Amino acid sequence: MTDTLLAGTSILSFKVTVTGVSLTPSTGKPVSLTLNPTTPIIELTHLQSDSAFLGTSTVPSGNYTGATISFSSPDIVLINQTTVALTGGTAACPPISPGGAVTTCEFKPTTSGMIPLTTAPFPLALTANQQTGLSLDFNLNNAITMTNGAVSVDFTQANVLTAATLPRTGTPSGSLDLIEDFTGIITTISGNSVTVHSDTKGTLTAVANSSTTFNNLPVTCAGQNISCLLANQTVSIDASLNLDGTMKLLEADLLDNVSVLANKLDAIEGTVFAVNASAPQISLVLSDKTVVSGNSVLTGATGGTIVQVTLGTSPIFSVDTKGLSAVTGSPAAINSFLALANVFAGQTLRMQVLASPAPTAGLNSSVLVNTNSVVLRFSRVTGTISIQPASPFFSLSATSLPSFLGGIGTFVNVPVQISSGQTNFDGVTDVTGLNVGDSVSVRALYIPNYLISPFFAAKVRKQ
Repeated sequence: MTDTLLAGTSILSFKVTVTGVSLTPSTGKPVSLTLNPTTPIIELTHLQSDSAFLGTSTVPSGNYTGATISFSSPDIVLINQTTVALTGGTAACPPISPGGAVTTCEFKPTTSGMIPLTTAPFPLALTANQQTGLSLDFNLNNAITMTNGAVSVDFTQANVLTAATLPRTGTPSGSLDLIEDFTGIITTISGNSVTVHSDTKGTLTAVANSSTTFNNLPVTCAGQNISCLLANQTVSIDASLNLDGTMKLLEADLLDNVSVLANKLDAIEGTVFAVNASAPQISLVLSDKTVVSGNSVLTGATGGTIVQVTLGTSPIFSVDTKGLSAVTGSPAAINSFLALANVFAGQTLRMQVLASPAPTAGLNSSVLVNTNSVVLRFSRVTGTISIQPASPFFSLSATSLPSFLGGIGTFVNVPVQISSGQTNFDGVTDVTGLNVGDSVSVRALYIPNYLISPFFAAKVRKQ
């Protein structure tokens, strides 16, 4: 599953629950597909650049005229940058304050819907023993409506969901799709197979081979391969989806080197929307978490939860480079993320949790945490190409980017740098397939005070 996001949006999080997927045969009853988990909760803003794996199924051969996908429980976190109050369901969201302070609100419209798909790639003829894949693309712009300040979600609007057969252009040969930046705790290591559990995305198992890349492994581990990974470590993995539904491990990015569970700390990851230098405090919307302590506050926090992070006296700032050559070859970029002054709205940060006081009540229930570790990770943004690309750069129009991004300053055309042979492309084979006016989504490190290239892309998807 992927997502087409409206360029320039200030939606920080949009979750939906997929309650069912079925294929409609030309004769007989609908065939329900197996989802993993049974009712996955999908955070759509991450799918601008990435894909979510919904599951594999064995279905009878035959002709299928369409599919039906059922959704429920939309949950939207957005920034109200207008001068009027917004409403959604039972919630209200105040307008922007006279001083320009950010107003962040969560809406949970009580709606559900079944979306029938009957256009291409349907009708779909499946033969015995055929292996194929289907991609579902959710269009936020078509699903969200706003009338006189009232925000609503209507799954029945035209073109909310479209389907396509896999693979897309740019996908590695022999693969259906890429499942990237799947972050969680290693639960099992067995030979070349690793199983990772995410508190927000479920469980994924992938098998390494001689071409698998490993980043941030302890220098004391001589093999510098899968033998250096241990149960209970936190990793971000990239995998390719094979034709038979299994996963091949492309990359494992170790996010901590602690293998003893008792010594591990909880961790949170999310998108920054405000920074208070005097507190000092960072406000973010939770997108991922690792909870090993049993802390009930963090256990109950879901994607989209507002988190207020208070920094300790000597916080350590670092960059998860993912081994991207454009970043590792630019020490000045890494050195541009050394302090709270280098934190901007729109960045994605991962932080270890030293303490988590009881949550506070308000318009949005929020979680309070304390940290001394701030790691820059990958943001997802969508924009429009404004200058004809010339490798290793392309530029996005500043006015097409999300308006809450901090640090854009006087940029008119915002440079994005790729890493040759490492940046993955979707919809095109490489940067030469991009043109002025194309809408593209990137998963990239965002370092706006590094003026040569504020974005370092690990993934580029042409929408």
